Order: sequence, then structure tokens, then C-alpha cells
Amino acid sequence: MEHTREPMANVKTSNFVVLLRVSTTKQGSDGNGIAAQRRDIDLFLKQHENPKIITEYVEVISGTHQDRPVLREALETARENKCPLLVQKVDRLTRDVELLGKLTKDKHLQIKIACLPNADNFQIHLFGILAAEEKRFISQRTKAAMSEAKKRGVKFGNPLLVKMNKTRKHQAKLFSDKHSKLILHLRNEKKTLRQICDVLNNSGIKTRKGSQFHPVQVHRIIKRSGLSVTNAGQPVSGEI
Repeated sequence: MEHTREPMANVKTSNFVVLLRVSTTKQGSDGNGIAAQRRDIDLFLKQHENPKIITEYVEVISGTHQDRPVLREALETARENKCPLLVQKVDRLTRDVELLGKLTKDKHLQIKIACLPNADNFQIHLFGILAAEEKRFISQRTKAAMSEAKKRGVKFGNPLLVKMNKTRKHQAKLFSDKHSKLILHLRNEKKTLRQICDVLNNSGIKTRKGSQFHPVQVHRIIKRSGLSVTNAGQPVSGEI
């Protein structure tokens, strides 16, 4: 007979399942963001008598991502142990308001927010909705302000970006010119892009960044050369 979980009673407990989330691998590797989350969670736990973290999960993924296996495992562990899932802030749990609504309505799950220590599931859902609306309003105000600024002639972005792009394109063109004659000669001899790569790599010729050649890079050099060559326009099917 399948066991049916009893709805979680809203009682005080010292057991917690902790979820820490950062959006990028860099944040996860250097600890940026994780340390702040642990600090706020530790402050929350100090308000409880003999708190115990059953399991701590660390997730490196965007809060808007649909497929989050670490979150699923954390939720299941919290349900199985009938203890709250503890996160630093609402957006560390999810930025998806619809998902947040489902989680806060789950009778078998209790959520605790370290920065909102007294909030129940209903209030957590409300805070999530308000935060999403505020984010949308900020985005609208920012876009409107930028639009007005552009009308006044204000330019955004890195002023050196155009120059940097021109420099990169120039360097790529010089590199292409250096090797294009050999590549075009091999192409006219009916060599496939992959065969041309083998010739270049076996000859010790490196790409502009110092790595081995791949068919896509050879094809780009052919296109940059601007010279006529048999089958140079598009790669033969299966070559790349």
C-alpha cells in the first residue's frame, strides 16, 4: 500500500534543509554570493535552539531555469524529513512566480526565508509577487529613461568597443591573409575542410589563438579571403 504523507504541521522545529543558489559557475567557484547566503542563514539559525542542518545543497543555475534537479532533491529531502527548506531570500528559491505559488501551496512543504524569519508560506508567496512586480517596473522605468536620454543624444555602452571590434577584425583579416593561399590551394585540389585542417595541424600551424584548426575556422578564412575557389562558398554537407 502506498504511504500517504500527512500534511506538515506548522510547528517549530530545529531541523532544516538548506539550499544555497548562485546563477553562474564563477560565483559558485569563487564563493561570491554563497558566503553572504551562509551568513544570513547562520544569523537565522542562531534564533533557534540547537538548530540542525540535515543536508545543505548548493545549486549553480539561474533562478528562472525550468529544470532544476538540485532544487527537486532539496524539496524531496525536506518533505521526507518533515522539516523546512531554508533559503536566504525568496529569489534564491526561485524567480518564477508560478513555481513559487505551487511550492507555497504544498501542504507537505514548509519554506523558511532567512531574511524574512517570521513569514509563513502565504506571506512568502506575496513577497515573491511584489518583488517580481517591482523588477518589472524598474525595467520599464530604465527603458523609458534610456529612450529619453537617447533622444537627447546620450550614447550608452563602452566608447572603445567599436575601436576594439575593428582591431579584432583587422587582426583576423591579417591572419586569414597569411594562410589563405595555402588553404585555397588545398581547397582547389578538392580537399575537404577536415582534410585541410589535418594538413595545417600536422604542419604545426596554429590558429590565431594558438589552438588546432577545425573545419569552421578554415571555412571562415576562405570566406574572409574574398578570392574565388571551387566550393568555397558553403561547406560540403557533412564537412563541419
